[in-house]
Amino acid sequence: MRNERYRAIIIVEDKILVMKRNRQGRDYAVIPGGGLEGSETPEQCCQRELREEFGIEVEPIRLIYRIEQKSTIQGFFVAKWISGEIHKTDAEEYTCDTSKYGTFEPAIVPIKDLKAVNLVPHEVCEQLLQDLETYGAELDRPLIEFRCDWS
Repeated sequence: MRNERYRAIIIVEDKILVMKRNRQGRDYAVIPGGGLEGSETPEQCCQRELREEFGIEVEPIRLIYRIEQKSTIQGFFVAKWISGEIHKTDAEEYTCDTSKYGTFEPAIVPIKDLKAVNLVPHEVCEQLLQDLETYGAELDRPLIEFRCDWS
């Protein structure tokens, strides 16, 4: 059975919400989200993860990227920030052993700085930047499906 993970692309005023990470000396950022739990839908997964990790309520609008890896499926939703202020919560990301899991820092970064914050996976970053130019911040685009061997 594959592990399913869902992420929320949230864009506000030419900025994007990311989780900055430092793990084993490597600085990078990811689109926020996490693993599907129990019988929840992908949309409910995004809502729960953003509430748990960032303290905000979001509304997933549409799935625009779906990545199939050997053991994982990742989906990326365009989402709307409904309410709340971004802050560190009591989620395990902020209370875990940093020597093992690294550090986590919620952030809003200008879209123009995405490459500088090392948004991973890079292929999604590149596609997202292209789509923002083509479709604008609404990202009203058809679903793109990737198959890859990313680690």
